[in-house]
Amino acid sequence: MLRGVGLTANQEQIYLLLVRRGPTSVARLADRAGLGETRVRREVSALVREGFVHLTPAPEERVVPVPPELAVEQLVRRRRDELERARDAARRLADEAYRPPGSRRTEELIEIVVGRAAVGRAFERVQLAASREMRVLVAPPYAIPKAVNRTQLERQAAGVVYRAVYDRSGLDDADFAGTVATHLRSGEQARIVEALPTKLAVGDRALALLPLAWTTSAHDAALLVHPCGLLDALVALFETVWTQATPLAPAGADGLSGDPTITDEDRQLLSLLVAGLTDEAAGARLGMSRRTVVRRVQQLMERTNSRSRLQLGWHARERRWL
Repeated sequence: MLRGVGLTANQEQIYLLLVRRGPTSVARLADRAGLGETRVRREVSALVREGFVHLTPAPEERVVPVPPELAVEQLVRRRRDELERARDAARRLADEAYRPPGSRRTEELIEIVVGRAAVGRAFERVQLAASREMRVLVAPPYAIPKAVNRTQLERQAAGVVYRAVYDRSGLDDADFAGTVATHLRSGEQARIVEALPTKLAVGDRALALLPLAWTTSAHDAALLVHPCGLLDALVALFETVWTQATPLAPAGADGLSGDPTITDEDRQLLSLLVAGLTDEAAGARLGMSRRTVVRRVQQLMERTNSRSRLQLGWHARERRWL
């Protein structure tokens, strides 16, 4: 029951006896556990250090169990602190181990990562390498499950800015579209294009992950690129794609417009249409029929005195609706 938190079999037995039968002396506890008194005293001392029991003062010394929920919570916090210290130590060691770019040998500038699990770990490594900004080009097939990127949420909370450009085809998947919406609401800056030239992840200018092939086997092999001319070129590629992409705004986004006449739903509808989605596809994203989409667009065109959807897109940009 408690082996998973680091207790030995004897320590678990002793603690459970105390929880179930109440505080007692070391001698009586030894009898109940069927162990020698010296052994029990040693195990009790270990339980005291771990915060599972405490001892009453002599001469009537008794072993008292700490309530399980408090004992385990304290242990979890200590383990978390230990892991954070280990992470900090690993980062300091990495700073010492990784030599400056100018001193790296050519074969050290690019790593080949093989295996889906290894590619996933490499993506984590790139995210952890970023202290200021993550740049990502996102398109199917995906190397990791289409779930919310928990590492991203943690890194954003730590102050790392995420900029992402999505391939339009990826948003045809309703589950993935929901994941993207979660990232947007957490603060991600996102844009969309009709088709991406490749998939890419760049952490600051420190590390980049690039697939060897853009196929269903792309999950299984990738390149980790350290600071060099290729990394500079990948950053330039991202910035070029970002400049040409269309902003993608989530429903409920704040600060996009001071115009109270545009609703969050209309703003998201415009964002999807400008990104190239058909009326049917945009309506499916927002849970409305094609007829409703056409009607909403017509109302926006009348509001902006637009004679075409192209002109509506221009007015939306001018009014900072997108």
